[in-house]
Amino acid sequence: MKRVNLDFSQCQDRSDVHRYLKEQFGFPDYYGHNLDALADVLGDISEDMEIVFVEDEEGSCGEWVVDSGSAMRSDEMNRLLKNVRRVIEDAAEENGHLFV
Repeated sequence: MKRVNLDFSQCQDRSDVHRYLKEQFGFPDYYGHNLDALADVLGDISEDMEIVFVEDEEGSCGEWVVDSGSAMRSDEMNRLLKNVRRVIEDAAEENGHLFV
């Protein structure tokens, strides 16, 4: 089973997040770099895949590692990462090949 570890600590903005997701999952070139496209390509995965979210020091997946150096991420970035997680979890409920 393929394992994908997601650690967004080096992502600075929305573009970085979607580039990182494309790289980690091996999404096709037509990946649309938005949450709808993320849901679509996750639905197409046909091999078993374990998805692991890197947690922060307090163990909260809802508050991922979002600290780059000493500056905390913006509220917008935190919302994006929570939405990415929600899309992935929803896709795992629908696609029997995804395990979160």
